[in-house]
This record gives sequence, C-alpha cells and structure tokens, in this order.
Amino acid sequence: MKKKKWDLRSFGILGLAVVVLVALAILITTSFADTKVSREMSVKEAQRIVDTGFSELPKKVAFGAVTVFDHSKVTVKSCDYGNNKDVILTCEYETIDAASEISKNQKDIIDNAYAIYRREKDAGNMMNATKLRLAIREQIEGYIENAKPLSGEVTLYLYEIEEGKFSLYLSDEAVDTCFGGVVKIGKIADSLQTAEYEHETVDIKNNGTVRTAIKDCFKLSNYDSQKPETGNFVVKAWRGFEYDFHRNFVEDGRWAYLVQGLGTTLSITALAGLMGVVLGFLVAIIRCTNQMTGKLVFIDRICQVYLTVVRGTPVMVQLLIIYFVLLLPIGVPKFLSAVLCFGLNSGAYVAEIVRGGIMSIDKGQNEAGRSLGFNYAQTMVHFIMPQAFKAVLPALANEFITLLKESSVAFYIGVADLTQGGLKIRSLTYSNYMPLIAVALIYLVIVLVLTKLVGILERRLRKSER
Repeated sequence: MKKKKWDLRSFGILGLAVVVLVALAILITTSFADTKVSREMSVKEAQRIVDTGFSELPKKVAFGAVTVFDHSKVTVKSCDYGNNKDVILTCEYETIDAASEISKNQKDIIDNAYAIYRREKDAGNMMNATKLRLAIREQIEGYIENAKPLSGEVTLYLYEIEEGKFSLYLSDEAVDTCFGGVVKIGKIADSLQTAEYEHETVDIKNNGTVRTAIKDCFKLSNYDSQKPETGNFVVKAWRGFEYDFHRNFVEDGRWAYLVQGLGTTLSITALAGLMGVVLGFLVAIIRCTNQMTGKLVFIDRICQVYLTVVRGTPVMVQLLIIYFVLLLPIGVPKFLSAVLCFGLNSGAYVAEIVRGGIMSIDKGQNEAGRSLGFNYAQTMVHFIMPQAFKAVLPALANEFITLLKESSVAFYIGVADLTQGGLKIRSLTYSNYMPLIAVALIYLVIVLVLTKLVGILERRLRKSER
C-alpha cells in the first residue's frame, strides 16, 4: 500500500483545522463562562474600595496631583451589576478644574521653569528635574488654588478579578473627570515645545529636565488604564492576545511599518537576486572557460579573489564596509547600497553553484555541439547552459531564499526593511513577543510560497525532459 505524501497543501489544511478547533474552544469556553459577580456589594464596601484606589494614585512628591486630590471627593450613590463580572457604580464627584487653569497659564509656567533652569546652569550649579520641580512648586500650587470648582455624576467600574476580590478600573477619562484633569495636564507637559527667555524663543523639545519637572508635579502611580481581566485562563489568554495584537498592529496603524518593510525587503531581494544571477553566471562562465580552454587566465584570477573575499567574510561586515566606508562618502542611498552588497554577495555563491552545474555536464555534450558546427559560445548557450540550469535550479532557489533572509541585516545601515518595521513597533510598544513573531511568520510564509513555486517549476522541467 502506497503511503500518503504530505505536501504543503496538506499541512495548510491541517493548520486551518487546528485554528478552527481552537477558535471553537475559545467560543464555547467564553459562552459558558460565569459573567456575574460571585456576591453582591454594599455601597459602603464600594466606597471603601474607591477611596483606597484613589488614595494610591498621586505620588507623594507630585504635589500638584496631591493638591488636586485634596480638593476632590467621590461619593458612591448606588451599585448595579453588569455581565462581565463587574459592579457598575453611580457616583457623584466634586473637584477643581486644574487642567484648564494650568493650560491657560502654561506659557508662564514653562517660561519661569526655563528661566530658573538657565540661571542655575549659567551659574554653574547642577539643576535636575527634582530641584526644578521644587523651585516651581509655589507658582503651580497658586494656579491650582485659583481653579474653578467642578461637580457632577460619573460612572465607575469594579471588576471581580478573583472570587470575592474586586479591583477598581479607572480609564484616563474617569481620572480626569474625578480629579480635575491631572492626566490631561501630563499630556500638556509632554507637548511643550518652546519657551521665552530674555525675549527670545528657545526650543525645549530635547530639554528633558524642564518638561519632566513640570510633568512630575502631576505624576500618578499605581495606575493602569487597562481593564482588569476577569475570565478563566483560556479567556484571559485570548483577551491578552487581542490586546497585544491591537496595541502592536492596529493602534495608530502600526501594521503599516510591516507592510512598508515587506515591500522594501522584497525589492532588495528581487534586485539583488537579479544582480547575483547575472554576475554569478558571468563569473561561472569565465571560470569554466578558463578550466576548459586555458584562456581568460587574468580575469579568472580576479574572479577567484572576488569569490574568496565575499565567501570568507560575513555579509553584515560587507554591508557596513560597502555603505559606511565606500558609498556613504559619495552620497549613495542606503537602499542602493544594500542592493549592491547583497547582489555582490549572492553573485559569489551563484557563481559556484552554476560552475558546479556546468562542470557536471558530460564532456560529450560539448563535443556533440562542436561536431554539429557550433562554436564554443554557441555550444555553451544551446547545449551546456540549459542542462546546467535544470541541474542547479534547486540550489539556486535555496540561494534566493537565503538571500531573502540575509537581507534582514539591512536595518544595520538604517534601511526600513521588514525586520526594521518589527523593531520600530517593538520600540513603540515595548513588546518583544508579538512584533518579532510577526516578522518571523512573514518570512516563513514567503519562504513557503517560494518553495512551492520552485517545486512547480521543477515538475514542469521534468515533464519537458520526458
């Protein structure tokens, strides 16, 4: 009985079946998960949890936030129950409009902070963000004391993270509503770009001391705007995956870094591959001609030096030398430098692959061509090269796949390739797992597609032989 051969399609069907089964398992588990809290909660208990959660928010050194919190009060009025192990609290709040007051006077605050910073620096005194924050304390507290009172109704949420144990969930909007916009004030500090000093406009985008000093006046701790996870371990894992996926790829359109990087990677691979094939065939023909006829000795020596240098040094070192030492001084772009480097590198390996294919052809083929009246060049083109190409096609395909993967080091010279796209997302989200796995999967899919296409080409070539 003939055993069934597993091909790419079989593995694809198996993978799809596994994905479907996992999705069904998650759906069933989620459907039967308990979505109600395990017990009811009194208003008094809810008030205690809210007070505890809010009391842990302002850092003690963040006097601006502490002052706002001292002028704020949240009172729980009633409790209701949702369908996601949550308790919905209807609350009344009283606070002051600190964000509007700080926003209105931000120019005076930043100008004063920068003036203090410059005076101390010019006097030779060390000035860090902590000292500067203390120096502007009186001014900021004065503005906060003048802020208008605010009051109203707000909805807060408690989530049952363990049986009988609840956690207060606070979004940025909830914190800003209950406490005068302290989160918004931090964003205002981040957005500061210039300051006026001695009637001149000074750029402070890179002055971390001044901006950090202002921001630290309102800094919060023990604060995470992500909703607590309440499901079982399967649901938690799935929701964690959803959250990471959204944060790494959907949020701010970060998937575009991978798409643009993929385009760059494929462009480099295609152009370098074309250059490598042309150069490799040329070098292979020169070396074979020298071996068969004894001609082109000098050019053959040059080719041997080229092969020795390229195959004897790492591709990353070649890339750095070609770009930083040879091409950057004359203004050659990074992309073109990468194509040239990988093309030269690939050409050396293609040359040896093709040379091996040519030398594997029986000498009788060359003699048959010559006996039919063809010269050496015509015999190579019509008899030797077609047979050699069929023989080396799998090795050439493997070299092209190797070239695709080796192009990932192009980011070392600043080329925005696929790997660089993944690293860009990683730098924005501080997530290692999701961006790097995505890059690896994209490379894997491309390699699988190329392998399948080469297999189809090989089958057609075998049919043509028959």
